[in-house]
Amino acid sequence: MKPADNTIIDIIALSQGSVKAFDTLFLVYYPRVKTFLYGMTGNAEVAEDLAQDTFVHLWSSRTSLKMVKNLNAYIYQSTKHTLYDYWNRTRNIQIIGLEDAFATPSLDEVEDLVFSHELEELIDKAVDTMPEQRKRVFCMSRKQGMSNDEIANQLGISKRTVETHLTAALAILRKIAESLKILLF
Repeated sequence: MKPADNTIIDIIALSQGSVKAFDTLFLVYYPRVKTFLYGMTGNAEVAEDLAQDTFVHLWSSRTSLKMVKNLNAYIYQSTKHTLYDYWNRTRNIQIIGLEDAFATPSLDEVEDLVFSHELEELIDKAVDTMPEQRKRVFCMSRKQGMSNDEIANQLGISKRTVETHLTAALAILRKIAESLKILLF
């Protein structure tokens, strides 16, 4: 990405907002940046968009350019960062089928989802009010999927004590579930 031998880009003027200096920078580096990005993405439209993003970034951060010692390296690094941002954004996009894209959940499905979140919050609040050891046993059993023997070994208590804590915890949660049935039905 080296500029032509006889092209001089006034970095100081550019950092002070000179449109003429930016135009020179753009004319010299844009084709090289776009070619590099095309080689990395294999898509001409994406390469053009990313090259434009790179130059928008250069213009918006122009005041820091006066500190740049190697403009060529700086533009190359900016281009790489733009490319990495693009890859991070596109990697997180999930592809779904056409039917799923236009599917809207029914009112019952939405209500069920809201109810399940509310129920989960109620359970979490109920668990938080339990004595510390009971809360620990319940979380190890139900949230971490540990067996009663594993819990007993890890906490240094008997298996029967683990069962007692779980029975008491589940009794509290059953009362909450029964109260919700009465409220909802």
